[in-house]
Amino acid sequence: MEPEKFEIRSVTHRPGVITFEWDDTGDDYRVYKEGKLRQEGPVCDFTDEDVKDGKMYHYSIERIRNNRTEDVIMMQTSALKKKKDAHNPLRYLVFTTIVAKSQVALSWEKIPEAETYAVFKNGDLVQETGDCYFIDREVPDEKTFYMIRTSRPAREAEEPMSAGKSILGRIAGKFNPDSSTQEDVMEEFWITKVIGQPSKLLLPVEEWREPEPVERWRMRYTTFLEEKFINNPNVLSPNRTFKGDGRDFDPEGDSFRTRGDVTLSYKDPGYPLVFRKEAGKTVAYGLSGRKREEGTASIDDFTIEPLEHDGREFGFELKHSVGNPLTPAPLIDYEVHAILRRHGTFHVTGYHDQAPHHEVYLDKGDGWVPIHRAASKGLAHMSEVIAYQHWITSNFE
Repeated sequence: MEPEKFEIRSVTHRPGVITFEWDDTGDDYRVYKEGKLRQEGPVCDFTDEDVKDGKMYHYSIERIRNNRTEDVIMMQTSALKKKKDAHNPLRYLVFTTIVAKSQVALSWEKIPEAETYAVFKNGDLVQETGDCYFIDREVPDEKTFYMIRTSRPAREAEEPMSAGKSILGRIAGKFNPDSSTQEDVMEEFWITKVIGQPSKLLLPVEEWREPEPVERWRMRYTTFLEEKFINNPNVLSPNRTFKGDGRDFDPEGDSFRTRGDVTLSYKDPGYPLVFRKEAGKTVAYGLSGRKREEGTASIDDFTIEPLEHDGREFGFELKHSVGNPLTPAPLIDYEVHAILRRHGTFHVTGYHDQAPHHEVYLDKGDGWVPIHRAASKGLAHMSEVIAYQHWITSNFE
């Protein structure tokens, strides 16, 4: 006999409202929001009108038969925010994750002008689709990493710079022979979702034990040049080459252009946020290969701003705009918006120039875990007229 199908059939987002419905198996159901019972009975849908724009919520539905929980569905989704952040369009993107015994379902709000989405599972491409959803019927009982990637022409972006990016991107391509001019004017979008072991997620509420609270979160954001030496894209400068960092991605890499470390301590009163920032030394060489000069960039425009906190979650915004201390050159620009929750879930989103290398790591007490790594597409991509890369990483564990 086939097992009864018990899955969420639809999720609808309207301003201030999240509604979802599920398969009717003829049983009673309990709906929990953030672990608190919100509805009980034979009804197969639930409407939540107590949601804040852009905020993420966790729901579970239990199927009850003879006073026993027979099955559980877990869902994580965010409330619709109509006005997006023009600079950081993924920040308020509605993304829904559903975990059931029979499936992992992912769905996302359409990114304007993006036509196809590539879906990766644990690093392997599994589907290219024009739809804004993906259903995985092969649910292994282990932590799984999903990534959705797409791109769009920069001229379609809502950013204030987009017209300039489009025109000047084509010009910048002429000075950056390593990449095509077409690629130069494409904005990239990477959405990463880390989903915990289903057998630990799909537990009835009475069996579920809240994870040990995180005492201290750390985030590290580093920019670096992979090459040992790199040519100056400014062909008129007497500084012909610069010393690079000569390394690959590494949370402990000791050479870098800039590094920001953020520590959030939940165990201390007031949940202090500590921010440390540093710039690596810049060394320039002339045409003969001799060292001409060295210096360290100002990090005055590398800043942090704390956001909301209520004892259960804390947020901050990191802004970075750091230049070359030795020669007129574009700034390395990026922004990060992070929400780090006490029970271990996180939601980190941002955007950055497509150069140099960018690497971001989180640590909640058991060592650094990479949440974003992007290789440089060439120094011409640091110009403000080139399209950004947008990224978001979050977990459901």
